Amino acid sequence: IVFAVLASYLLAFEGILLIGGLLLAWVCWRFYNDLREFNNASDAAEGETEPEGDKQGSSFARALFTILVADVSMSIDNVVAVAAIARDNTMLLVFGLALAITFMALFASLIMKVMLRFRWLSYMGLFFLIYLTAMMLYDGARELNLLAIFL
Repeated sequence: IVFAVLASYLLAFEGILLIGGLLLAWVCWRFYNDLREFNNASDAAEGETEPEGDKQGSSFARALFTILVADVSMSIDNVVAVAAIARDNTMLLVFGLALAITFMALFASLIMKVMLRFRWLSYMGLFFLIYLTAMMLYDGARELNLLAIFL
């Protein structure tokens, strides 16, 4: 919620759409790499007969830090994506975030099972984020008159 309030105020500044588009492009790249790694790991796990033991050097602190960073980055990712859709409509921003939080809280395990079974849904989500990224980059560049360079 704090990120959403901050994002709604930041959207009023000139050039923020371009910066948000660049951040969302980075999120898309990271999401694509995560999907690729997950698919490779899933394919490799299907071929294994014995489960692999815990890796050396893993610790509770490292796992906790990873979970914390992932949680914060996913919160920022969700806010950026919802803010990209809502633009300057605060009610739509609040509704979108409330809906996202509700879905993740109530249906996280169901969503994970569906996405594991139908991997193409993850790629559809990625394509939607890429579309939002392109729109934000275009609108941000137009807002700053950067498109005049190419015309």
